Amino acid sequence: MPQDVPSECKLTAVDEAQAVHGAGGQLISRKPGAFALIAGAYLLGGGGMLAWLAFLLMGPLVPLDFGLGGAGALFLDTLLCLLFFTQHSIMVRRRFRLWLTRRVRADFHGALYASASGICLLALVGLWQPVGSALWTPAGPVRWLFLTIFMAAGAGAWWGSRSLGDFDALGVKPALRAFDTQKPTPANPLIVRGPYRWVRHPLYLFSLIIIWSGPIFTADRLLHNLIWTVWIVIGAGMEERDLVDCFGNAYRSYQQSVPMLFPKSLKPSNKNFGATPENSR
Repeated sequence: MPQDVPSECKLTAVDEAQAVHGAGGQLISRKPGAFALIAGAYLLGGGGMLAWLAFLLMGPLVPLDFGLGGAGALFLDTLLCLLFFTQHSIMVRRRFRLWLTRRVRADFHGALYASASGICLLALVGLWQPVGSALWTPAGPVRWLFLTIFMAAGAGAWWGSRSLGDFDALGVKPALRAFDTQKPTPANPLIVRGPYRWVRHPLYLFSLIIIWSGPIFTADRLLHNLIWTVWIVIGAGMEERDLVDCFGNAYRSYQQSVPMLFPKSLKPSNKNFGATPENSR
């Protein structure tokens, strides 16, 4: 594989920043605080995700009417989406994580990120304003078809997460390892398997399918689906830059062989992409 000027993996950069700052001034420096953060990741992060999935299937569970009118309600719904997108996009960026190490050690970034994301999702679901009656209500076999696609996409997302190996959606594993010096931080290799042989971001693809297969078609839900689709496409592009910085030529080769979001063929790529950040730049 051709070599270029080495680029620094974002995870390595954050770990090195943590080593520089040390334990001084850390907001979470004891096990009780770490366990509280882990509990928050499960309750807020996991609860927020489940509430959002229920929202996609059934709409607002306890709709609150703020009397804003159609335009005002759609504006508030847009702000709720942007709140989640802003938090989600800022907290995952390397620059923010480097700054965060001054007060929160890198081991806890994932759990803190999951908790903050869960709060934003719960706010979106709890404050969402329905607008008007349904533009279309699928019934009978058509509704069951939508539900089947929804469940199949959920299974696909699970398959994609399992294909990542040590995937940790709520970021709790590093926090659990934080006070155990006998457990080294696992390597972060680029290994392509499962649905990643068809597209580079299968979790985003399955998320799009989940969003659009929710059997509710009102003006506010169409707004939700459109905004989330735009954000997912933009977010995938932003993540691509981080992955190139992390894995270098190995990821560039992967980009050339596998499409980003939508598969081009039923046949997966047969190339074996597998490298660590140290030997793939």
